[in-house]
Amino acid sequence: MNLVSIDKLSKTMGDKTLFEDISFGLDLGQKTALIGVNGCGKSTLLKIIAGREKADSGTLALNKECRINYLAQLPEYNPEDTIIEHIMSGDSVLVRLIRRYEELCASPLDTEKYQEELDATMEEMNKLDAWQYEHEVKSILGELGIYDVSLKLNTLSGGMLKKVTLAQALIDEGNLLIFDEPTNHLDIDTVDWLQTYLSKTTKSILMVTHDRYFLDSICTNIVEIDKGNIYTFDGNYSYYLEKKSEMEDSIMRGEDRIKNILRNELKWLKRGAKARSTKQKARIDRIEQMQNRPKVVKEQEIEMEITGQRLGKQILEVESVSKSYDGKVILKPFTYTFNNKEKLGIIGPNGAGKSTFIRLITSEEPSDTGEVRAGINTSFAVFDQHSKNLDPEKRLIDVVRDEKEVILLPNGKTISAGQMLEKFLFPSIMHHTPVKKLSGGEKRRLHLVLILMQNPNFLILDEPTNDLDIKTLSVLEDFLVDFPGCLLVVSHDRCFMNRVSDNLLIFDGNGNIETFFGDYDDYLVERKERAIKTKKEAEPKKVIETSKPKNKLTYMEKKELETIEPEIEKLEAELTEQQSILAKGGSNYTELAEAQARIDEIEMEILEKMERQELLMEKGS
Repeated sequence: MNLVSIDKLSKTMGDKTLFEDISFGLDLGQKTALIGVNGCGKSTLLKIIAGREKADSGTLALNKECRINYLAQLPEYNPEDTIIEHIMSGDSVLVRLIRRYEELCASPLDTEKYQEELDATMEEMNKLDAWQYEHEVKSILGELGIYDVSLKLNTLSGGMLKKVTLAQALIDEGNLLIFDEPTNHLDIDTVDWLQTYLSKTTKSILMVTHDRYFLDSICTNIVEIDKGNIYTFDGNYSYYLEKKSEMEDSIMRGEDRIKNILRNELKWLKRGAKARSTKQKARIDRIEQMQNRPKVVKEQEIEMEITGQRLGKQILEVESVSKSYDGKVILKPFTYTFNNKEKLGIIGPNGAGKSTFIRLITSEEPSDTGEVRAGINTSFAVFDQHSKNLDPEKRLIDVVRDEKEVILLPNGKTISAGQMLEKFLFPSIMHHTPVKKLSGGEKRRLHLVLILMQNPNFLILDEPTNDLDIKTLSVLEDFLVDFPGCLLVVSHDRCFMNRVSDNLLIFDGNGNIETFFGDYDDYLVERKERAIKTKKEAEPKKVIETSKPKNKLTYMEKKELETIEPEIEKLEAELTEQQSILAKGGSNYTELAEAQARIDEIEMEILEKMERQELLMEKGS
């Protein structure tokens, strides 16, 4: 079933045409990635399909069965809303019903009218099988680590806020999920969970993401915006890369063939034709058509280069550094000495202190204990999460000129601020554009220009992949692999981390930092092995009995057998009680999580007692 049909859609922003006369469709169950360079109109196209913006021309047709859940790159929300108010802000019948049920459960009233409404609401939930839906809601919240749903949105960190808005999009009753950079600001464990969830869902998906592992494992087809046109590829990202390469090679071969034909035809023209027959005129017309064809221009690549400053013997020493806020320990005392050309990745859950650590080692913020000693030749540059230092009112050219009028290149030559912008794919027509009119990815690219112009030898990148397109990321990765100084990277992008980091610092969220020698894939393997080992150690040791003649039960075993049945009955009664708590629902998600955990424990205890009962009965028979 076709959900969305787009026919000859066009959109212009200012003087720039984003796309023109593009046509494609989305089918039920299809999982589509929208890709293209920053500023090509990916987010704008998502907004048009989601009904947040209007196209200049063309038609957008939605199937009457199509219900869209939209997660914007910068989600809109009321900061005064609580988590539960935002999550249950949808308008479907089920969401409205569950929202009313939650409101009634949280109400202090206990009148006859209140009880009648609560009974009626519960009866309606029974009719619509809303309990299963509510259970799914609570399961998603638990997976995302959202337990206290009474917190206001304006008190949440950026990572937790992203989880809440993501939960709202996943929970609402849509059949088409439109996600703009869903993995931004999520920690790696949450990205892994989301990847698994979206791989299994039967809902249709249209998303923009730079996370290549995420994209490759979920999407079944790729739609690319390239120079205002649209291209579709029926396969995942790996398939797209293969076919895109073949397509570009074919285009270049075709261009070379035409050039060879033209070379020979032009020789014929220069010799002069003895007679201007109709056949010869047609030949001349064909030559003119070839000469006037749209020329294939090889795509310009970003040029990242840095002159580089020599690092001294002492680069950076961190000794017993710790940090707490309002009595909460963020980082316990940590000591580390950075070596020349060391490339370290930092991973850990949101709120584990990764950004705090960066502020401490760059002396942006004082530590509670310990000391940070930077070498005399160490020159830091920090690529922060939000490009916060960019003035939205300034023009691009002025932003770069404020940093440096003239830039020295590694080959000893100098270039102007405008030429530096062009190296990062900002054409001269954009140089007088104010920063506020740039796309999110273009702002990140501009910020990258400023960072490299500082000519650092200790580069710190805090979530550098957020909002950058895949091509820019690939160029950045190549640059960082050959970067002659020290590198410290915080990122949730697994592909990026594997390419640019040699070793890792693992932040566990409890203030501890572990040094891991290996890349992110190595760490995942070791973590899995640790989990298996821990699970085995926690399991009760089973005694393997050798074959012996059957004995009668001992006195103690008889007594044990007599007590097992009453104990099982007692556990079953508690199991019913805990299941009742879960079925009633309510807004106390901590209590519900504890109930589910206890249910799992009871079921395991019952199973063990039944196995023991069976063993004793066989022995006594």
